[in-house]
Amino acid sequence: MRKAILLVLLLSIAVMPLWGIINDNLRLTSAHAVPTAYTLNQGELLIGIGPLAYGIHDKFQIGTRMLLDILQVFNAEAKLNILDFEAVGLGAGVGFAHFGLGGSNFNSFTFSGFLSIPVSSNFKIHTGGSFAYIPDFDIADIDFEGGVEGGTTIPLDFEYNMSEHSALLGGAAYDLTFEYYRVGLSYLRSWEQFNLQLGGNISGGGAWTFFFPTIGIWWRF
Repeated sequence: MRKAILLVLLLSIAVMPLWGIINDNLRLTSAHAVPTAYTLNQGELLIGIGPLAYGIHDKFQIGTRMLLDILQVFNAEAKLNILDFEAVGLGAGVGFAHFGLGGSNFNSFTFSGFLSIPVSSNFKIHTGGSFAYIPDFDIADIDFEGGVEGGTTIPLDFEYNMSEHSALLGGAAYDLTFEYYRVGLSYLRSWEQFNLQLGGNISGGGAWTFFFPTIGIWWRF
C-alpha cells in the first residue's frame, strides 16, 4: 500500500507545472499546481529548484523536472499553446517519465489538455485534465501486466493577481483512477527575473491524509 501511495505522489509530482512571472507579456505558464494554457516565449529560459524549460517558439516549450531526474525519475515534457484569445486560452501537453526509484522499473506516458479563462484582468481560472498510461508497471509486491491507467486527474486552479509583483494561487484536483484529492493555496512573489512561491497542499484518499509544502524558486529570462 505504501508503494502504491508513493506511485501516486510521483505521478502527481511528474505533472506538476513549470512556472512563470506576473506580466501581461510573460503570463504564468502554470497556476498553483497545474499548467496553464500558456507557454514561454521564443528563446525564453526558465530554470529553478526543480523545473527547467525552454521556449522553442512563442507557442511551444519543452522541459524537464531536474529534481525528479536526480531521484532517478528521468522525464521530459512538451506543451503547445493552441489558442490564445482574450476570453480563453487552450493548450495541450505530452510527457514521458522513466521510474527507477526504490526498485521500480517502468515508464509513464502523460497526455494533458489545459484551459485558461480570464474572468477579469486580475482573476483567471485554469482547468483541464490529464491521463497517464503505464505500459509495464512493476513495483515489488504490485504487478500489472499490459498497461494500467496511472492517474486520470481533473484539476481546477485559480490565479488572483494582487499586483504586478504578487499573486494568490490556489485550487483543487481529483484523481479518478486512484481516488485521491488535493486542495491547496500558495503565494507568488515576482521580481524582475527571480520568482518565489510558497504554500502547501492537503491531499488524501481512503484512510490517509497528508500535507506537503509548495516551494518554488526559479528564474525566467
